[in-house]
Amino acid sequence: MDIKSKGWTAFPLTKICCVLLFPVMMFLFLCGAYSITLVDTGAGINDTAGLLFSNLSDNKFFYDSFVPKTYEMALTLFRYRSEQSIENGEHLEWRQISGSYEKDDPDASPALLYEYELYSNNPFSIEYYWGTVDDPDDIEDSWVKIVERNAINQQLDEYYRAQEWLNSTDGLYFRLFDGEWTLENLSEPVTADFFLNQPVYLINESGMGQEKSQPDIGTGFSDLGYRSEFSLYIAFSAEAVEYYNNLWASAQNRLYSYAALIISTVICALVLFVILMFGAGRKHGEECVVFTLLDKPWLDLSLAVTVGIITAVFFGFIELVETTWRYNNPAWILAFCALLSILTTLPFLWWTSSFAKRIKAGKWWRHSLIFIVTSACVKSTVRLLRSLWAGVNNTFKVVLIGILLFLTVTVTSAADPAIAFPAGILATAAAVVLMLRYARRLYLIEQGAKSITLGSYDTVIPVTGGTLGGIAGSLNDISNGISDAVYERLKSERLKTELITNVSHDIRTPLTSLVTYTDLLKTEGLKSKNAPEYLEVLIQKTARLKTLTDDLFEAAKAASGNIQAHIESLDLSELIGQVLGELDEKVQNSGLDFRLNLQERAMIDADGKLLWRVMDNLLSNVFKYSLAASRVYIDVASDNDWYRMDVKNISEYPLNVDPSELIERFKRGDDARGGEGSGLGLAIAQSFIQTLGGIFNLSIDGDLFKVTIMLPKSRHPLPEKADDKIYSMI
Repeated sequence: MDIKSKGWTAFPLTKICCVLLFPVMMFLFLCGAYSITLVDTGAGINDTAGLLFSNLSDNKFFYDSFVPKTYEMALTLFRYRSEQSIENGEHLEWRQISGSYEKDDPDASPALLYEYELYSNNPFSIEYYWGTVDDPDDIEDSWVKIVERNAINQQLDEYYRAQEWLNSTDGLYFRLFDGEWTLENLSEPVTADFFLNQPVYLINESGMGQEKSQPDIGTGFSDLGYRSEFSLYIAFSAEAVEYYNNLWASAQNRLYSYAALIISTVICALVLFVILMFGAGRKHGEECVVFTLLDKPWLDLSLAVTVGIITAVFFGFIELVETTWRYNNPAWILAFCALLSILTTLPFLWWTSSFAKRIKAGKWWRHSLIFIVTSACVKSTVRLLRSLWAGVNNTFKVVLIGILLFLTVTVTSAADPAIAFPAGILATAAAVVLMLRYARRLYLIEQGAKSITLGSYDTVIPVTGGTLGGIAGSLNDISNGISDAVYERLKSERLKTELITNVSHDIRTPLTSLVTYTDLLKTEGLKSKNAPEYLEVLIQKTARLKTLTDDLFEAAKAASGNIQAHIESLDLSELIGQVLGELDEKVQNSGLDFRLNLQERAMIDADGKLLWRVMDNLLSNVFKYSLAASRVYIDVASDNDWYRMDVKNISEYPLNVDPSELIERFKRGDDARGGEGSGLGLAIAQSFIQTLGGIFNLSIDGDLFKVTIMLPKSRHPLPEKADDKIYSMI
């Protein structure tokens, strides 16, 4: 999927800044969270969340923080009365929890066990159970003594803890009484109005059935041992309420600042994350998703690695912070928070950025190990089933489908007649689909065969796999073969037509000149002053006609394969030097700069006369069509079992034709018919090289015309000299 890479998100500096700022936001978030844990709400209250969202002016937070705890502690003292009553075991009782007969029953089974459980018998207490024994009357049993002592110690701990709470809480007034026993911390008698006039109170008078409280948010205390047989008054002075509210207000303000820091860092982190995801894969000047080396790992594998890294970092962080917290070292905690921010955010951003790129590119699920493995398994299974099915005879396939249909209906009828009908419908539908599929494939093959019969050889039958696929492939091959044969036949006919046209034109031109100037000589006589000029024209046209005739004859022999080649071992470099030596006058007159790069010896098996003619034809093209004062390169190099000769020159005329067309008969690079050449030079050269068992290639690169000839190395070369030199002739 292409994307528009415009906008500031496409610039790498923007994304680098976002990546660097993201760990900073994470660090600030952790600092805010850590600071919240350090806020002291006062009086041993650890309800940070409740304090953060509380309105201290209605005293509800004070009420919830102190009244339930005070109620529990006051009730604990009230039910235990004194230390002596606890030591005497007045609040403990053994009760039988197993056995269905009285202990002294003579008819009881001796195997029947009796177990007793110790619990608190205080009427205001939740039932606390401490242990079981077989017989509590056996006071010599050490286990009975241990259980009772543990229970008494636990009740004493409750008593002391309640006493400490009530004595250490400033501004607290309480009174509990049931008509016989009174528990209070007031130095002088007061009425109920005294409690009602305090800013926070809880009053439960015997028989009322519900509490009165200030603020009017009283909670039920039945879970703390509430009973209606006693009266309870609890209140807190205005000074205590004001003191703690001021203390909490200060802590609340600090919590607000830390919460604001956390929220702002979260918002900033989200903005940075959106920018990074929007800019993932974008690059200035590119209009497609750009992937890097970091995007190569599979998404699911990289996700597992990312989660593993983050999990390991978090566990290590927790262990380090717990140790640091134990020794109260905030500097180290901040350092660990910074390290945690870097080690968690960078892997997270790496994976999410890669995931965003894959979503933008489309079909992101394909870049996952699960998809690759699953897809490979499914494809292998389907391929195996198709191959097995394709190898089965068509008649057997029909029989097999019928048997499966019959078995499906029979088995389902025997198992459950209720599902026999729908199962039969499904099996029949599957069989019909398979048969229709084969009918469709047969129809496509039939239509394709008809199209080929009618002469549409570019028809492709879209049937693959199985026996029918093999038939379709064979028909497609036949169609392609016929199409290629027709193309070659048409090309041959076109070449024949062009040959006849070109030969007729090129031969008629000099013949016309011969007839014309012969008539002029006959009319004016040999003593005419124009006779020498006429004779010169006759000589030129006769030579031209002879050249055309010889070239046409050689081309015909080359095409028919009647050329006799006398293969011998010769030096290709030496041959090139001899050809250039004989054509030295033309070389000098051409004004071309010949650059040779020849091996000192390049022994090949070839016919010297044919190769001479090839070089003569190539150099004739060079002299005729090269750009004036340009360079001509002739190189000879070894290439495994071959010697390669390259002839390169710059064309004077635009080379606007296909290289293969230049080898056709009577074809010239300038498409003109009036030049000296016959247009057969390259065709004759190619035929001669093929006769010698070589390779002839022609290529065009702009105005650069290059001929490459590959000739086999001699199987009986001359002995090599000490050092094989390369020489140049300029």
